[in-house]
Amino acid sequence: MYHAVVGRSPRSSPRPGEPATWRRGTASEQHQWKGGEVALNNDTPWPSVVDAKSWVLSIQRKLHRWSKTDSERRFDDLYNLICERATLLLAWDRVRSNRGSRTAGLDGWSRWHIEQRIGVECFLEELRSQLKARTYRPTPVRERGIPKRGGKVRYLGIPTIRDRVVQMALKLVLEPIFGTDFYPLSYGYRPARRAQDAIAEIVHYINPRSSYEYVVEGDIKACLDNIRHGILMGQLRRRIEDRKVLELLRAFLGAGVMKETGRLAATVTGTPQGGIISPLLANIYLSALDRHFERVWKYQTRYIGCTTYYRRRGMATYRLIRYADDFVILVRGSREQAEAVRDEAARVLRNELEMELSEEKTVVTHVDEGFDFLGHRIRRIAWRKSKMAFTYPSKRSVEAIKYKVKNLTTRSTTHLSLRTLLLQVNSVLRGWATYFRYDASKRTLA
Repeated sequence: MYHAVVGRSPRSSPRPGEPATWRRGTASEQHQWKGGEVALNNDTPWPSVVDAKSWVLSIQRKLHRWSKTDSERRFDDLYNLICERATLLLAWDRVRSNRGSRTAGLDGWSRWHIEQRIGVECFLEELRSQLKARTYRPTPVRERGIPKRGGKVRYLGIPTIRDRVVQMALKLVLEPIFGTDFYPLSYGYRPARRAQDAIAEIVHYINPRSSYEYVVEGDIKACLDNIRHGILMGQLRRRIEDRKVLELLRAFLGAGVMKETGRLAATVTGTPQGGIISPLLANIYLSALDRHFERVWKYQTRYIGCTTYYRRRGMATYRLIRYADDFVILVRGSREQAEAVRDEAARVLRNELEMELSEEKTVVTHVDEGFDFLGHRIRRIAWRKSKMAFTYPSKRSVEAIKYKVKNLTTRSTTHLSLRTLLLQVNSVLRGWATYFRYDASKRTLA
């Protein structure tokens, strides 16, 4: 999250001693480098990464504060922030630090081409000039299939590295604005939130005193592929009034996909899996589902003892917990009431977002039987004269890590030295063990 809140509220007149060029009331205020006052988008030299981080963080704090203070505020001067040198430099630094920067998009450029042949400053300056002149056009993403269990294939869209930098710049500016509109029940791809927090929330509601009994395991059919651009743009306009930013987002949504067969396909719906800004857009889109269940939850907990009143009257209480496009709904009530909640979620998705729940994968399960969520197996068992929820790695997660280790130790890796091979295997095992370190997985890890 964005912790400290700095800066002053926008006013029409400057304080004594402040320069007259300080533009108040907009997102593109004048800020300071270490050397003194610098206005946005002028001809000053490129800052260092440390100064860029400091400047962008101060902007994010202001955007976050203004958005949180006024839930109806629409921001109309954001494009200048995206074109600012500090924003683009920090966006490049985050893109290059990602392992995916070594993968080239449709233009064949990777991080190595820019650093060794073009130069980072030349690359960013040209990109900035195109953005300012509004001649920048996103390139279609390159499709790549990733095998899944059961013989299925998941298709990822790999953007060019220049598109990744612009998407990261958009994310740096938009995330603090829309982050204030997200609800506490959403955990996926948000600052200072992680999968373990969602698991801990589920365990809290299953354990006494809450003792929720049923869970609706939700699965949306091809969620990212079925995002309606018109509905998404309408949700973005609730907060964004800058037409340049909206046009840039629309251009990314409609950039197209170059299929593995070499055919260029239009993207009428959906956001490409693999795009930097796709998780943020998906959270914005699915916030309509969060809004509905958060409204119900606030009504069910509107006063102390309200949930107890519901339980004594035989009425159900339920809580949604979502991580990106995966969600569960915990229900305290009967199986019939849990099935009614499942139908309610399907109705909200269909009416507001034009999405469908998978009938085969969306099931109602008793917590004593156990269910899988985010790679964890969650089950309530008898423990010391009561029932407690335990979490441990699911069978699918264990099989997945075995498959990875097997691939790292096949005949194709016999040419590697023992030290190199152990470094690769230990890196994979360490990451897997860190993810499940809060589970009751002593036997599995041993």
